[in-house]
Amino acid sequence: MPSNQLSDYELGDVLGVGTVGTIYLAQEKKSGQTVALKKLHPRVCQNTLIRARFRREMTILERLRHPNVVSYLGGGRDDLVLFYAMEVVPGGTVDDLINFGGPLHWTAVVEITRQVCSALQFVHNHGIVHRDLKPSNLFLTRGGEVKLGDFGIARDLAAGDLTASGITVGTHAYMAPEQIVGDHSVSGKVDLYALGCCMFEMLTARKVFTGENYAQLFDQHLKQPPPSVRDYVDCPQELDEIIQQLLAKNAQDRPFNARQVQAVMLKIAQDATPDSEQTDPTSHVFVAGREELVARIRRRMEPKIRQVDTRRLAIIMGAVVAIIVLLVAISSMAQ
Repeated sequence: MPSNQLSDYELGDVLGVGTVGTIYLAQEKKSGQTVALKKLHPRVCQNTLIRARFRREMTILERLRHPNVVSYLGGGRDDLVLFYAMEVVPGGTVDDLINFGGPLHWTAVVEITRQVCSALQFVHNHGIVHRDLKPSNLFLTRGGEVKLGDFGIARDLAAGDLTASGITVGTHAYMAPEQIVGDHSVSGKVDLYALGCCMFEMLTARKVFTGENYAQLFDQHLKQPPPSVRDYVDCPQELDEIIQQLLAKNAQDRPFNARQVQAVMLKIAQDATPDSEQTDPTSHVFVAGREELVARIRRRMEPKIRQVDTRRLAIIMGAVVAIIVLLVAISSMAQ
């Protein structure tokens, strides 16, 4: 288990910067284990609410052990600075894939959705509502596994809400109507709405609603019917229909839970599988989706790999030149 002392870590590159914390690639000095370390910004450490949220995030993650949720590896404090360690997920995020290569093929979206639903069902079963599901919080391994992360504004239904009633929290482009109006009784249905927004964006590389400011976005989420995915891309009709259900204005009109959405992904996979592969009806679409996902991850990471290799080559060449110069100087002195 990684240390609970910040001084026991060697902080490396910055992986991400948020409003209240920074995530570093770090190495525990004693064990050599590489982790992603999230540290609360010193300038907000005195804020009681922010500290409470950060502690709540640590408590929530400690309870959630699931293959599709980023693993918590322990945390602590250094004076007033709170921090915690988590597993490194090296494949970037779904948002990175969209920004790098545009829309994802529908088979990849079905595979991602299948995995996200597994995470959401587990999280909801533990009384947690994420409240900030979006492509940038869906992390990827190089092998195409999806891991839900960033529980910074998650709500624990078994504990008191740290957000006052009537206060809006979340990311504007993915917020359900009841989340926008600050309904105190929000449930896992807000995560299902956000999942619909994510699926739409993965398929089209555009957001469901495109208001120029948060006021316009809120009005669209509250009143405007969502467009059809099939207006932008070719995909199975059932996929378009489940997205429309997820984006229902009334929470009661959305699917009952994430498991029901996952069952739809299974049905889509079965319907699209050739008759010759019916002995394993899920293999064709899910495997194709995973292969597409892995290929996209590799293509996105190639420039970074080449950049690292070029930097190493430059260092090696510089060292070789220095050695040659040194040898020539020694030879001249000897003569």
